Amino acid sequence: MTKRAILLGSILSLAIGLILPVTEFLIQGTRLGLSSATPAAFFLLFVILIGPQFLLKCLQPKWALGRGELLIIFGMMMVATVIPTRGFGGPFFSMITGATYYASVENEWAKFIQPHLSETVVIKDSHAVRKMYEGLEGAPIPWDAWIQPLGWWFFFMLCLAAMVISAMFILRRTWIERERLVFPIAQVAMAMVEDSPQGSRLNPLFRSSLFWVGFLIPMTLESLNALNRYFPVVPPFRIQWILRHDIPYVSQVPIRVNFLMFGFAFFIESQLSFSLWFFFLLSLFMQWIYGRFIPGHQEVLGPWTAGGPGGTIMAHQQMGAMLVLVGMMIWMSRQYFVKERFHIGLFLLSIFLMCLMVWFTGVPFWITPLVVGSALVIWLSLTRLMAQAGIATMVPAIIPLGFIVSTVGVSNLGTVGLIAMGLTLVWAGDLLTYLMAPAANSIYLGHRAAMKPSSGSLSLLAAVMLSLVGCVFMTLYLTGTYGGLNLHPQYFQTFPQTPWRFVETKLEHPTEVSVTGYIWTGVGVGVMLLLTYAQRMFFWWPLHPLGFLAQGGWIMRQLWFSFFLAWAVKTTVLRYGGGRVYKKARIFFIGIIVGLLVVGGLWLIIDAITGMRGNRIRIY
Repeated sequence: MTKRAILLGSILSLAIGLILPVTEFLIQGTRLGLSSATPAAFFLLFVILIGPQFLLKCLQPKWALGRGELLIIFGMMMVATVIPTRGFGGPFFSMITGATYYASVENEWAKFIQPHLSETVVIKDSHAVRKMYEGLEGAPIPWDAWIQPLGWWFFFMLCLAAMVISAMFILRRTWIERERLVFPIAQVAMAMVEDSPQGSRLNPLFRSSLFWVGFLIPMTLESLNALNRYFPVVPPFRIQWILRHDIPYVSQVPIRVNFLMFGFAFFIESQLSFSLWFFFLLSLFMQWIYGRFIPGHQEVLGPWTAGGPGGTIMAHQQMGAMLVLVGMMIWMSRQYFVKERFHIGLFLLSIFLMCLMVWFTGVPFWITPLVVGSALVIWLSLTRLMAQAGIATMVPAIIPLGFIVSTVGVSNLGTVGLIAMGLTLVWAGDLLTYLMAPAANSIYLGHRAAMKPSSGSLSLLAAVMLSLVGCVFMTLYLTGTYGGLNLHPQYFQTFPQTPWRFVETKLEHPTEVSVTGYIWTGVGVGVMLLLTYAQRMFFWWPLHPLGFLAQGGWIMRQLWFSFFLAWAVKTTVLRYGGGRVYKKARIFFIGIIVGLLVVGGLWLIIDAITGMRGNRIRIY
């Protein structure tokens, strides 16, 4: 039966790769691929359960999918969801063509950047690039110009996926069996596919009135917002305010209820949910401290790395905290390494190949381990936040590009190395979604389904590559038919210029190694160690170290109030209702999560039928 599940999962992974570029680039509606909670996978799972699965149980029960098969299919859909948009496909097509299409006499990219880019890695054929942005006008896709870079990046993504998946398999025993992490996102999927009592055609979750009450809340409220874009007379409903102030250096504070994060936060321990919103509020005070007393620390570290005195300092502190967290992960997992010889071998081989390929783009060889290693440290830390804290969408305050520029300086990178670092934004830039988080959830689900690790690895790799194939064909079709300039402007106007504008800036104003960056990274290491020690030594200690690690990401500004609200509700429920009421409340909160993900998918279908553009329900 596992073979049937892998076959169906492969078909659906290819379908996701074909569909998500349409919803993201053309329809520009709800972003079902722009969250590590993988909304597209949840929506398709819901459709499967209430559609084909329900019919099979009614007509041919023996043909219905089992719980383990559904978990395998869902796991494959999760990793497939990451690839087509921000996880790779969107930045890929934009950034490997942007230096050619947006080159001008004024920016002189043709003189200073293009000669240092290999035709194996980027598209330098100006005719093929122009056709992607302006449309083919009936001409065929110029595959001869695309085939070599596509082959190079396909192999790169295969190595990256192997590295990420093997890393998660190496850590799975520690996270699942020893530490018993919650994996809130996976818990929702497991509740959805729970086996039905004998003779029942609906899963237990769907027979609960509490689930449907929770489900209808985001379904109703977000439908009002969607209808408002069709009919302005329909009043929208938004739970959002901004606490405005005139305090210098401190950002404005939004108060917003995010249904997805509100639901997932209910599953995590109260100490952690308290720490997440507490450290965010503390970070506001620290912004004022850093801006008032250390205004000179203002490194320019590029896109998706925090700027300004407070932002830069917190970015370095976050990297220090991440280094401590990853070091502890490795230490706690050391006893299982001998049992994971296959995945350790795969991990070492893939990371070596990754370093070689980054070197091939032009990064000095001695710096490549820092590039790949920093990406791993960031991914592992964000994935830990997802697995333990249920943060479905999280971004770091620093990415590999910013870390390398600060750590080694532009002169050590050289012109070619700096330009090559711009290409790292394709796979480790905007980390609103990244492969490791859904891979961890998928491996957790495969573990619960008693799937063999070798089969699990191959199925996830297949899902990634099939999604990539679908993404490539659909994106080239859309750009050829409509012209990239007529699609989502962020992907075809902003992203193509992002890496090369930064490179241009650093070539004109090169910066050296930041000693203060090392110091603040050390401060982050020290604070993380102290918080970890206090948490483990004193049972009464109220603060979780992951709260400190998470505070630097800009997205916490959007999520902090949802954590506060979930913490307050859960604390109240446990105090006055006890475990019995808490179990019932979990069903209600699962309904809230599923309701938001399903309403987004439903309105995408409606928008596709009606031709509406930009009707977006916010997932994160």
